[in-house]
Amino acid sequence: MITIYPISEESIGTSSRSLSRAFMNDPLQTYVFPTEREREQKSPAHFEAVLRYGNLFGEVYTTQNLEGAVVWLTPGSTDVTPEKAEKGGLGNIHALLGEDAANRFFSVMDFLDPFHKQDAPEPHWYTMVIGVDPAFSGLGLGKALMQHILTKAQGNQTSVYLETAQPSNIKFYSSLGFTVLRELTEPKSKLPLWTFKKDF
Repeated sequence: MITIYPISEESIGTSSRSLSRAFMNDPLQTYVFPTEREREQKSPAHFEAVLRYGNLFGEVYTTQNLEGAVVWLTPGSTDVTPEKAEKGGLGNIHALLGEDAANRFFSVMDFLDPFHKQDAPEPHWYTMVIGVDPAFSGLGLGKALMQHILTKAQGNQTSVYLETAQPSNIKFYSSLGFTVLRELTEPKSKLPLWTFKKDF
């Protein structure tokens, strides 16, 4: 049986490294950091900032041995405002990632944001990030991390929204009952992107 835990402050560093390994070959992450060396050096700090933001303004869960983590923004709090970004540690992303990498990252996020607002205008759960260290793939950890909030969403009859740049994730999210809303191409990066939603 897989047990999911709210992340602790002392676990954030280890979990950020697990997420970094999970996204080492993710198309968005390779666009943001074109070389493997850059990803190894800068991805952990990037994910640490996301985990800290989620812990402050959402819900963050991890697995028993910190093999994976998920960051959820809660219904009614899915907008990342400049004020919340500053308070939650995302305000220094440009310094953490480097100016060019941060600009590449935000260009994709800015492209996706209008579709998110259009397709999920109601209060909903938003999957900010989910990942499992590839060394532990196939054990059901990703499904367990997702199911924790899907159960909450079902109980409250609240929808769940997410995006991915990883084609292999389409089958995974579809198996959990998500519907593909849009298949997009971000014009600057030419990245294929997919948006998903699950209604209850």
